[in-house]
Amino acid sequence: MSNLQKLAQEIERVRVHLHELVDKKSGNLIDKEVAAVSIALDQLIVQFEKAKNQQ
Repeated sequence: MSNLQKLAQEIERVRVHLHELVDKKSGNLIDKEVAAVSIALDQLIVQFEKAKNQQ
C-alpha cells in the first residue's frame, strides 16, 4: 500500500470520527475536542496534498 493510500485511509477514518463527534456534541463546532480532531484532519489533508504534489 502506498503512502498516499495510507494517508487517504487515515483521512477517511478521521473524517468519519469527526462527523460522529460533532453529532455527539450536538453540532457544537467550537467544542475543544471537535476543534482538535478538525485540526488533525486538516494536517492529514495537507500531508496528503504535499505527498501528491511530490509524485
